[in-house]
Amino acid sequence: MDKVTASEAKQKLGEYLERAASAPLAIERHGKVVAGLVPPEWLSRAELLDERRQARQAQQRIEQERLLAHHRIAMELLVDKRRRQELLDTARREVRRWSQQGLCSQDYIDRWSEWLSLPAAELAKQMCSDANGWGNAMRQNSPFGVAVDER
Repeated sequence: MDKVTASEAKQKLGEYLERAASAPLAIERHGKVVAGLVPPEWLSRAELLDERRQARQAQQRIEQERLLAHHRIAMELLVDKRRRQELLDTARREVRRWSQQGLCSQDYIDRWSEWLSLPAAELAKQMCSDANGWGNAMRQNSPFGVAVDER
């Protein structure tokens, strides 16, 4: 990267703006880089990277909220027998509805059907874990959606 002094940049701004249109240019003051001129496409690239970073952070927050909601459901499954049966019945009905109406991938239908047949402690463990890489996807496509939304 080329470097120019702040005084040079001030005196020859037009020239340096033209140079910076194709390659970055560092501006130094007292031997330290204090600013830079970059081609316009670099700005849009940086903005895109920032947007992607923000989108990833937003997605991580959503996934964290889903995990917390499923932790709450898991706790209910483990401590409240009456609520356990209610939650399981509702979730099983939802999976049947997905299957009958073709609302969801068969992978999710099969996995949730399998999980919902597990003892409550095993179900709680599965739905709050990585589940061999399926955890986030399973919580995103959860038959406990109504219970999650109520929270």
